Amino acid sequence: MARRGPRYMRRTTNSMLDALLQSVKKACSEQGLNWEVLHGIVEHLKSSPVFDHFYNHAYEQLVDEIKEEELEQKRVYAFGRLMIHPLAPLLRDGTFERSMLPNVFSFFHLVLGDDAEAFNQTCLDIVARLKEKRGEDFTWLDFYDDIEAKMVQWRTLVRIAESFKRWDVRKDWFLNLMQYTPTTISTAQNAFVVKEHAAEERAEPHIFTNREFCLFFQALFSPLTEIAAKDGAAFRAEFGSDPHHRIGPFLMHLAACPI
Repeated sequence: MARRGPRYMRRTTNSMLDALLQSVKKACSEQGLNWEVLHGIVEHLKSSPVFDHFYNHAYEQLVDEIKEEELEQKRVYAFGRLMIHPLAPLLRDGTFERSMLPNVFSFFHLVLGDDAEAFNQTCLDIVARLKEKRGEDFTWLDFYDDIEAKMVQWRTLVRIAESFKRWDVRKDWFLNLMQYTPTTISTAQNAFVVKEHAAEERAEPHIFTNREFCLFFQALFSPLTEIAAKDGAAFRAEFGSDPHHRIGPFLMHLAACPI
């Protein structure tokens, strides 16, 4: 169910009601309030040019809210959102481009196999539960902070670390994968959509260098290398040891990775 639009409309209406209350308060102190005075205040507010900027801004903001809700409806890959959340700062500052995400999602599928779908369904179930519980107050931060979602993230990271037992070979394979420009994007085990290439898109695929490899995995594994104490206890209960013992060789390679 859409939430942003109605919430924004409520805020806008409340702003108008606040303006009405201020005008009524002023009228009460200056001349007293009766029906004629109240009617005059309302008619003035209806036509006052003072609100032109407010209405223009409100309209533009509402359009943005509608567009954002439309995008939200398309974002059904909750598992993908969970896994790339640690990369958010690097995506915002331009270190990485969002055009690389289909390759990243393909990487997750290749490592996890059929479990990728199961993990995504688990994430969708978590989101549904949180939305039902939080209602209009739900944000994706609630999802990222949920212990069940963290378990999915940790299991994925452990699987990725285990796939890098032959570090150099796997690293070369990953670099090649990230330099491939796909024409289709996998959305499920047997579902693909054609990737549309913008006219201004670079003719050559972006070169994913050793530096980017290091930045990518150091960010991706930050939920384990910078794990909070309360989460550390949950990790040990699930995996039988702390992250540095569970995936020690991988984290040692990662710590030595130059950036």
